[in-house]
Amino acid sequence: MKKFIVWVMCIILASVVGCNTAKAQSQDVKKEGKVFIASSSRGTSNADTPTEYNWRDTKGNEYPLYLHKYTKGEKEGKYTVYVIRKSAKTNKEYKYYVPNGEQIAEQIMKEMK
Repeated sequence: MKKFIVWVMCIILASVVGCNTAKAQSQDVKKEGKVFIASSSRGTSNADTPTEYNWRDTKGNEYPLYLHKYTKGEKEGKYTVYVIRKSAKTNKEYKYYVPNGEQIAEQIMKEMK
């Protein structure tokens, strides 16, 4: 009997989670010719902004800096900067948040105004 109750609870939980996930992933999309256009955005309003500045690492490689705005937590509303690097082993791109990124972001924001 105990296993049956646990089994029923798991099915109910899975169906509730599944419904919420499907709802969260749905998005209004319209088609114009061969192009699909999202009519609503999910979180892209705070898209990271490319800047005119570059970051040079210790090996002499230069990367373009991107400005990132925090949207959650204690740093909400603050900015930092990152670069997009490529892994030598896997050849995948990833974000590298530069040291002292918040101070660099402040300087960039002052110059942008």
